[in-house]
Amino acid sequence: MPNKRILTLLTVLIFVATQASAQTQNLLQNAKADLETQHWRTFGQATVEDVNGNHCFVVRNGGYFIQDVILPDDAAGKFALLIGHGASDRINSDGAITGLPYLYGYMMVRGGPDDGHILSYLQHASLRGSATLAGEWVRMSGIAQVPERTGKIRFFLKQALQQGVPQNGSGARFDDLGLFLFPTEAEAKAFAAAYN
Repeated sequence: MPNKRILTLLTVLIFVATQASAQTQNLLQNAKADLETQHWRTFGQATVEDVNGNHCFVVRNGGYFIQDVILPDDAAGKFALLIGHGASDRINSDGAITGLPYLYGYMMVRGGPDDGHILSYLQHASLRGSATLAGEWVRMSGIAQVPERTGKIRFFLKQALQQGVPQNGSGARFDDLGLFLFPTEAEAKAFAAAYN
C-alpha cells in the first residue's frame, strides 16, 4: 500500500499543476489561425495565409482583425498579458514604424460587439514588432492591470502607421497569439519571458 505521505504530496502537486494551468489558460480562441478566420472579425485586407506550411493572420493596407474576449467575473485587479509573434514584409531603413505588426486592445464594459464603452486602451511600443529584417519573427507583448467594471477585452491585430509614411501593400503577420490573466504583474512578466 502506498505511503500516505507520498499520496498527500502527489495530491498537492496535482492541485498546484491544475491551478497553474488554469492561470495560464489562453482566453483567445483560434490563436494560431488553424481555423482560418473563425472567432475573429475581419476589416479591410485581413486574411489567413499559409507560410511554409503554417497558417498565420495577415493584414495589409490598414486591414485588421478583432476578437472580443469575455473576462471572468473576478478579472478586475488582475494583470492581462497580450502576447504573440509577428513578422513584417516591410522594414523601413529610416526606422519608420509603418507596416510593422501591432497588437492593440481595449478594456471594455461587457456588452454587444457595438458597445463602445472603453475603460482603458492597451497600447505600448512593446506590443509592436521590432524586427530588423523583413520576414523575421519577433515576440510582442504588453501587460496591463484590469480596471473595475471590465467585462471584456477587444484584441486587435493591426499594422502600425506613422504619419507621413503610407502603407504600400506589404503584409504584417501574426501567430501564436495569447491573452492571459495573472494575479500579479511579476507572474505575467515571467510567463511572457518564457513564452514560445
